[in-house]
Amino acid sequence: MKKNIIFDLDGTLIDSMPVWENVARDILISHGITPPNNIDKIFRTMSFQESAMYFKEQLGFQGTSQQFIADIIGMVKIKYETDIPLKPMAYEFLEKQYDKGTKMCILTASEKDFVVPALKRLKIHKFFTDVYTCTQLGMSKSKGDIYDFVAKKMGANKGETAVFEDALHAVINAKKAGFYTVAIEDEAAKDEREQIKEAVDLYAISYAELI
Repeated sequence: MKKNIIFDLDGTLIDSMPVWENVARDILISHGITPPNNIDKIFRTMSFQESAMYFKEQLGFQGTSQQFIADIIGMVKIKYETDIPLKPMAYEFLEKQYDKGTKMCILTASEKDFVVPALKRLKIHKFFTDVYTCTQLGMSKSKGDIYDFVAKKMGANKGETAVFEDALHAVINAKKAGFYTVAIEDEAAKDEREQIKEAVDLYAISYAELI
């Protein structure tokens, strides 16, 4: 494994994707808007800021971006604080890498308001030098430059850095940016599984394969 690792969180380290399945749909319905059939797939590829803009410009959402993000946090925060588990063998993998001196951080489209409590509850926050969010950086995983930016923040050489993701768009963009890519299988990405396998450097069904 590489000397540095940039981890996605949702669907990669924690089994949180079921929580997100209906969030976008529920927010639209609560504001009297009929969601398109593919809204969950669209929402999955965007940062919160991008989602807010899409909802406003394409679907007629009348609230502010801040209100949109607040609605999301209100829906999912309790789940992150109390219920969402780690992916199988993720703790053991992180502990092993930490003991080897691997420098690790998290880059997530989720918000620190509920991410940090989850990391502390799961007792894995100690393994990471930092937690970066798309909102905090004003960037998204729709372009590979976000991985370059985070690697520089880590003081990491790109050639010695791996990116762990579960989603096709993220894997492709990290790979295009020149990073070694690892995909962790997640049920939410099952429709794109074969494409992910073709795009990624290493595909793992679980962390048990990587220990």
